[in-house]
Amino acid sequence: MAHFDLNEQQQIDNVKYFWKDWGKYILTIVSVLVVGYIANSAYLWYQQKLARAAAQIYAEVSVALTATDTTKVFKLTDKLIQELPSTEYTPMASLQAAKLAFEHKDYTLAEKYLIWVKDKSSDKSLQSIAALRLASIYVDQKAFDKARLMLKTKHDLAFDGLFYEGRGDMYIAMGDLTKARDAYKEGLQKAASDPITSQAIQMKLDIIGS
Repeated sequence: MAHFDLNEQQQIDNVKYFWKDWGKYILTIVSVLVVGYIANSAYLWYQQKLARAAAQIYAEVSVALTATDTTKVFKLTDKLIQELPSTEYTPMASLQAAKLAFEHKDYTLAEKYLIWVKDKSSDKSLQSIAALRLASIYVDQKAFDKARLMLKTKHDLAFDGLFYEGRGDMYIAMGDLTKARDAYKEGLQKAASDPITSQAIQMKLDIIGS
């Protein structure tokens, strides 16, 4: 029994020495982990709060689009850009607003929304769509230098076929059929797994003669 008590005392002493040497470091690590957990939880809660607010405004944008209330669409989209730029709903609303502005021939406003999506959205697919639509607007305005820059921007690889199609359309507008054919042919290769894009490009090739 005395031998057991001696061992037990030695274990207690060992624990005391351990905590004396390492206790403050362990407590520091635990404190950091707890603070990190609390901060992360607060951040997630805040992001969810922003997402809910943005979703509500986006729903209002959808209603305004259905009602063709252009003023309200632009007002709500501007609100999203100013107050909730980091949410996924803001670039989606901006693309819708740009389309509406383009349909009403307000190219300056359409360009503003598309540039915002291209430069500020964290979604590469939405960035790519914005760049393609900007290029289309510039081609319509015969601003070919701007269109060329848009069609050379970094984009989601899934959009390669569409970007080459856009280049072909630009060269058609410029009257350069040779470069248009080359761009369309390249686009066909890039869009091999996209039958809809491939069909559209092939049709254009057939029209100008391959």
